[in-house]
Amino acid sequence: LDALLEELREIKEGQSHLEDSMEGLKAQLQRDYTYMTQCLQEERYRYERLEEQLNDLTELHQNEMTNLKQELASMEEKVAYQSYERARDIQEAVESCLTRVTKLELQQQQQQVVQLEGVENANARALLGKFINVILALMAVLLVFVSTIANFITPLMKTRLRITSTALLVLVLFLLWKHWDSVTYLLEHVLLP
Repeated sequence: LDALLEELREIKEGQSHLEDSMEGLKAQLQRDYTYMTQCLQEERYRYERLEEQLNDLTELHQNEMTNLKQELASMEEKVAYQSYERARDIQEAVESCLTRVTKLELQQQQQQVVQLEGVENANARALLGKFINVILALMAVLLVFVSTIANFITPLMKTRLRITSTALLVLVLFLLWKHWDSVTYLLEHVLLP
């Protein structure tokens, strides 16, 4: 009986020890669970903050893109308007030049009639008529030349970049022309020995 009681006491102590171990494991498990829950909440909070920041950045990017598109459209309208204005000014200048040439032709014809009345010699009249026709033809060629140059220059002056590029090209061509002897010497003696 004493052996049974001793064994029973040992079993009770073992059970008590197991209960203590179980309580310790429960407490440890509860602490781990609380820690994991807290970590998950912090991660959820960080995720929500990151998601909000991402949404804000996306919205900001979309607003910036919208503003940029509006600015580009506005600039395109301004450039188109300015090029239209320049083309219209050039067209008006050409029309004004045509009007002046027409007036000059009329004046020349009137002067020719007046001068021809005063000129007695038929050969002199024919020569004067031919000379006036040559001058009028030269004026017409000059007008066509000015119109062609204006039509050629108009596309080169539409934007600031084109204006700058054109000015640089003209400057380089001028410098090449100015120093043509040096360029030919460099090509003949240095690059092509």
